[in-house]
Amino acid sequence: MKLEDFKKLLVYLGFELKKDVYTKHFSQFDCDLKVDLKNEKLIYPIEKGFIVNSETTSNFSSNENFVVFECVHRLLNQGYKPESIELEPSWKLGHSNKSGRADIFIKNLQNEPLLIIECKTAGKEFEKAWKYTLEDGGQLFSYLEQEKAVEFIALYASDFINNEIVTSQKIISHKDNETILLENKELKSFKDAKNVKERYKVWKDTYKQEFTEKGIFEENIQAYQIGKDKYTLDIDTKPIDATDKKGKYHQFRTILRKYNVSRRENAFEVLVNLFLCKIVDETNNKDDLKFYWKGIAYDSYFDLVDRLQELYHKGMKDFLKQEVVYVSNEEIDKAFWTIKQKRNATKDTIKDIFRQLKFFKGLDFEFIKVHDSKGFDKNAKILLEIIQMWQGLRLLTTEQNQFLGDMFEFFLDNGIKQSEGQFFTPVPICKFIVSSLPLEDKISNSSEPIKAIDYACGAGHFLNEYALNITPIVKKHKNESAVNEYYKNIYGIEKEDRLAKVAKVSAFMYGQDEINIIDADALDNHKEIKEQSFDCLVANPPFAVEDFLLTLDEEIREQYELIETINDLGNKNIQCFFLERAKQLLAPNGVAGIIVPSSILNNSDNTHIKTREILLKYFDFVSIVELGSQTFGKTGTNTVILFIKRKGLKPEVATHFKNRIDDFFEDWESEKSSNGGAYQDINIISSYCNHLDIDINLYEKILQNILDVKLFDIEIFAEYKKSFENSTEIKNLKDKKQFKDKSSKQQKEELEEKLLKYIQKIEKEKLYFYMLSFNNPTKVLVVKSPSDNKIQKNFLGYEWSGAKGSEGIKYFGGENINDIETPLFDPKNRDNEEKISYLIKEHFSGNTKTIKDEYKEHCSYINLVDMLDFNRVEFNKSINLSVNKKVEIESKYPLFKLGDLSEAPLYGANEKAIDGIENQDIRYIRITDINDNGTLNNEFKTAENIQEQYILKDNDFLFARSGNTVGKTFLYTEKYGKCLFAGYLIRFRLNDKKILPYYLKNYTDTSFYWKWIINNITGSSQPNINGQIYSSLKIPLPPLEIQEEIVKDCQKVDDEVSKATEIIEQSKQNIENGFLELFSNATQTYKLSNDDIFDVSIGKRVLAKEIEENPSNESITVYSANVFEPFGYIKKDLLKDFSKDSVLWGIDGDWMVNFMPKEKPFYPTDHCGVVRIKQDVLHGRYLAWALNKAGIEFRFSRANRASTERIKGMVIKAPSFEEQNKFALEVEKLEKSINDAKKIIDTAKNKKEEILKKYL
Repeated sequence: MKLEDFKKLLVYLGFELKKDVYTKHFSQFDCDLKVDLKNEKLIYPIEKGFIVNSETTSNFSSNENFVVFECVHRLLNQGYKPESIELEPSWKLGHSNKSGRADIFIKNLQNEPLLIIECKTAGKEFEKAWKYTLEDGGQLFSYLEQEKAVEFIALYASDFINNEIVTSQKIISHKDNETILLENKELKSFKDAKNVKERYKVWKDTYKQEFTEKGIFEENIQAYQIGKDKYTLDIDTKPIDATDKKGKYHQFRTILRKYNVSRRENAFEVLVNLFLCKIVDETNNKDDLKFYWKGIAYDSYFDLVDRLQELYHKGMKDFLKQEVVYVSNEEIDKAFWTIKQKRNATKDTIKDIFRQLKFFKGLDFEFIKVHDSKGFDKNAKILLEIIQMWQGLRLLTTEQNQFLGDMFEFFLDNGIKQSEGQFFTPVPICKFIVSSLPLEDKISNSSEPIKAIDYACGAGHFLNEYALNITPIVKKHKNESAVNEYYKNIYGIEKEDRLAKVAKVSAFMYGQDEINIIDADALDNHKEIKEQSFDCLVANPPFAVEDFLLTLDEEIREQYELIETINDLGNKNIQCFFLERAKQLLAPNGVAGIIVPSSILNNSDNTHIKTREILLKYFDFVSIVELGSQTFGKTGTNTVILFIKRKGLKPEVATHFKNRIDDFFEDWESEKSSNGGAYQDINIISSYCNHLDIDINLYEKILQNILDVKLFDIEIFAEYKKSFENSTEIKNLKDKKQFKDKSSKQQKEELEEKLLKYIQKIEKEKLYFYMLSFNNPTKVLVVKSPSDNKIQKNFLGYEWSGAKGSEGIKYFGGENINDIETPLFDPKNRDNEEKISYLIKEHFSGNTKTIKDEYKEHCSYINLVDMLDFNRVEFNKSINLSVNKKVEIESKYPLFKLGDLSEAPLYGANEKAIDGIENQDIRYIRITDINDNGTLNNEFKTAENIQEQYILKDNDFLFARSGNTVGKTFLYTEKYGKCLFAGYLIRFRLNDKKILPYYLKNYTDTSFYWKWIINNITGSSQPNINGQIYSSLKIPLPPLEIQEEIVKDCQKVDDEVSKATEIIEQSKQNIENGFLELFSNATQTYKLSNDDIFDVSIGKRVLAKEIEENPSNESITVYSANVFEPFGYIKKDLLKDFSKDSVLWGIDGDWMVNFMPKEKPFYPTDHCGVVRIKQDVLHGRYLAWALNKAGIEFRFSRANRASTERIKGMVIKAPSFEEQNKFALEVEKLEKSINDAKKIIDTAKNKKEEILKKYL
């Protein structure tokens, strides 16, 4: 503390200044403290018995003296009498072995030694003194040798910062704790210690170097009563704020690492148990907290753990209705009431056995396994650090706290969710979903509190968010006192008891105590959960959990329609059953927002198909929001949010429509003549026919039980016939003797009858689901997240950080969730008309709002019937989020399906790729082996097992069926040698009498083809086109001679591309050879650390929200670790002068260097380094080449970062500047040749397309 700060402190403490003397009077003792500025004296009340042994602390000679004076002021203010305080009694110091003086010595009211305080200036001096104390006892323990009866010693520092006193205290008890000594007879005591060394050893070994940071100056501590044995909520805790939240996870992990705690899932469970204890403590023990380590003078590990067990017992019983065994010491003593003797060995033995059972086995607070006293002590140390981390903070609050969710989410990254298919919903997504539900309509229109449920509540995020949302609505439409009744109608179900505890803890943190948490399986029945009783459901149910059905009784399994699709009870499709459970739980007109895997929309197994049928039958579709891979952090799973509404009519609409379809097929003439009778609904037939572009008069033949051959002029009916004829049933029928014995006419009649029934069965189902989807009350609002990761993060409003010390979710807009900036929702106003959540909320109520221009790229209204594909034989009710537009090339030639021009498609081998030997092994072709130009790369692989069916023949055609490469093609020819193909490829063996392979190859390079690919992709999480869909690809088919002309003209373009490719390769080689020649002529060396020649710098971090989605002419290109591809565009600049060339290198990606010519502005990120040359000794082009070469030798990579320090450590060899300049001009010419050749390659596809258009 400096003099100027000391003066400010005196004013702050209430000292009055008169004639250069600051004075403060203490009326309780009728004495003064004074500071004489003129004479630089610190004046103490010696007239009242205050003892000053030396003048060294009574002047301004040391800043430490100001700390002593402030400490004395604090003592007097606390109530210590002047006669009890002595400054600088002379004793022996620890490190110097010279005579020394303690700063402050205090006696109790009986004039016995009580406390020694050593004062230090804040910061380094204080930390150094404490370091010495920990090492060997330091000054403090040396003083004890002179005053052995002293009960406490303390290290103290203070400073005056920002108009506030900031203090640091380390208080050590010198009193023996008899409880601890009785528990272990081998431990040494302070009273038996004979010297400083032994006294320090007692503190270290017996009392584990225990100290406290409170106990002398707090408001609820009386003078002379040092140490706290009672802590209160108001005084000794403070609410959690952002700074506390930020480092808690890192601190928790650091403690675990420090003690080598490897069972991290278990450690988090212990932490949750501790939270539960703390919440019980804050609720029930506000004036005498039990969740607090009181210091070694007043506490022991056993007493602390006993208090925790009692709190945990009460929490589990009161909050989760679970009985946890707890037996107190008092109950043990009561059991011996009949024994009158004061001392009883039996009683002591039994109590010792009980203690071992109670504390050495099966603790709910075990960070490590405890089997004995040694393990107990080790675990207690960890437990103590965790408790001290939280004891001074207050968990219970009425405001939302994200820290628990963040910490839990990142902790689970270490194993739980990967093994169990669980991951937890980020709070922004919870807020978005809840903000999108029509809660105000529900609450205002209901006379009773509405019921809500999350049947996979996990950590309770949805429940807390729902409660926060309804609170102001209830207050507005009902009254404030009704809020708790609405909380009582909120239910969470969680199968895992650990998470159930978390959810209950979370509810208490938000002040939502009445929320019901049920520790149970949501797919099972529960007495508190009634079917069709919930008005609102929000959830993120688990995905892909193995054997979940085995945990349900057969009686329960049979309650699900989906069980009909299950052959193996080890089935993993738990998400499907949760969707059917939603159908069971929601009341008529109940609303839901449910997160499910994108595969729910289009997987083709029976369980997923049946799930979609249930959704279409029992729910109105309001909105589907497609979430991108950045939503859940590392999981990367693509998901959708289904915003659906339980159909409200009784009997079920699905049953009525099913009956009506049966009516149409049973007596169409009657239905037609009466216009559907009372229902007046036969217009659905004409609507269906219009939708499929089918002549209704022809379609009516099916309803009339007539098979008209004209039907087969319609493509879909021709497909039906083809599928029917290729079916196993019909092939087997034709082989039967009974069938063969029939006449041709009889055979024809039987087959036609079966064909008609086959068609009617398919059409009945299609018409039924068309009727259901056609009657969806509104169009479906489809919201699609951007595919680009950077833009997607802006769309979400957050990103995930794994940086040590700041792990968790990072909001764009500010540290707090309420500051988040996202188009999805407004955290402060659920009625913000600018947000997507408002569009969905209003859409629920039938108020379809116009989509704003800035959202039209991501949002659209689509008829539900347009999201289903009725044009395929296999009608699997896939729900497509992109409207299927008919994509066909206009041609004067007929269109043929690929399936009609080839053999049936064949999927490739699912074999492991291994290294192969060229010209010896059979090559294994995978998607990754096919270049963008349709050739194979140089990586030669073969397969472990080779089956003949996967060996390719000349002119076999391969299509990529999955992933980002879907649509890519490869034409195999014998020039590639013997090959087989892998499972993510589909082979079509073409009929070369109908179609030339090279004609098809050229056709698949056109925009017509790629538009068809985009339009026919299925799967949101993993794009896919199967063999059946590829077979439906329509291709204009001119005569073979015209195909030959097309191939010939396209070959000329291919020849130009080949020539351009050669030019590029040759030019690049000439550039490399030229630089190598220059390097061989090098005569000078230049250190990049030479600041006179080089300016080496690093860029600045660019936030995702700073990247422009629509760059303008004023935007500057941003480069990051990839110094060739722009990272994005930004409106601000970092570098001001671009009059010199620059050389860019990637700091922490794959090693790469790029030359950037002058007058070309750019913005480097903190992953991009920049070198500029100040003198004419190196040309930028040469430096870029030489730096790249040197970096390769240094083996720079992602793992071996190219930091600025390492770059500066490099030495560049170079020839004369004139030679460099001369070759640089040659490089410019060669680069122009490369660019010209690239243009030829880039325009090749367009040229081919024009050729095709000309002929077709």
